Amino acid sequence: MAEIKTFNGLAVSSKFAICGLPIRLDSYKTCSFGCGYCFSNGRKIMEFEKVLQVANVDSIAKRLKRIFVDNEVDESNFLDTLISKNITWHCGGMSDPFQPIENELHVTKKLVDLTKQYGITILFSTKADTFYDCKMDPNLHTFQLSVTNVHDRRDIEPNVPLIKDRIRFFNELKEMGFKVGIRVQPFIPKISDMDIFETFKNADHFTIEGIKVVPQNKEQKEFIKNLGLPMDDFTQMGLLNLKPHIRKSLYKPIIEWMEENHKSYSISDNDLRSLSNSKCCCGDALVKNATDFNTTAMIMDYGTDYALENVMDRVCELGCQDCVCKSLFTSNRTNGCSTVQEFYKERFHKKSSPFSPEFQNK
Repeated sequence: MAEIKTFNGLAVSSKFAICGLPIRLDSYKTCSFGCGYCFSNGRKIMEFEKVLQVANVDSIAKRLKRIFVDNEVDESNFLDTLISKNITWHCGGMSDPFQPIENELHVTKKLVDLTKQYGITILFSTKADTFYDCKMDPNLHTFQLSVTNVHDRRDIEPNVPLIKDRIRFFNELKEMGFKVGIRVQPFIPKISDMDIFETFKNADHFTIEGIKVVPQNKEQKEFIKNLGLPMDDFTQMGLLNLKPHIRKSLYKPIIEWMEENHKSYSISDNDLRSLSNSKCCCGDALVKNATDFNTTAMIMDYGTDYALENVMDRVCELGCQDCVCKSLFTSNRTNGCSTVQEFYKERFHKKSSPFSPEFQNK
């Protein structure tokens, strides 16, 4: 095999203000599951070569040694600070950590072996039916299985394992003592249905997030039309989202089922976080240590009228206020802000900011 390029697989997400798991880990770039709805590869701001790349494990190892062994934490470095505070990592946000190439390259295994040395907790998001030969630990690792349907729709997810094998994997994980959630992302009208929730009714948490469309991506728009979803049902929110009243109507019977069955659940759409009963969009039940200044946590504790002071108290308590965050955004989105506290103060009262009360109440 020709030499494979490496990339920086560990970073802070630009969504740190709305997500309780801002530390993102990816083993691979590109994904062989080939899901037609996947927005990450089609989003211009995230564009990268459509060839396999693997995380630079040595670089991550050096950082962890510096932080945990040498006790050298750069307090202005957002990633350093979050790692030193033992915030749980989220692995698999942009590319599946257990896609078939893992059986050959073992990059995820190397990362698991490395992080276990430091007691780092990780939530793994995957569509796979195995974690191969990774040495997982229920005390450190939890799983979030991504399921859009239980009917093996090959026109939508051509290379995803069969649902019977994913159900088997779910049951095996539960039997081994792992916490396992189900993430219905994207929730697709007429395709994602109550069968998902009944099939995985003993999941430890459920997350729902509606389908999104990249405005510039003609292929994805065509894919959406082929599913019978009229573009008139979508509205611009950065990406194109189904209009709020449509999503609320779709989610209503599911939320009623959750409440009747006393389930932990999150609605992960940026404008519908208040419908959740968990403080993290990935679920309190699955997360060992989330930040508490994310949108969902603020809404759960203060309602949708939370104040900037409420957020900043928690940012300062974690020691993130002076961390540099400008590198997480394109130049036209920084508004001249360099640090986390500057970012919040500049954008908190803008209706376009999903972490602002004005956005939640519009």
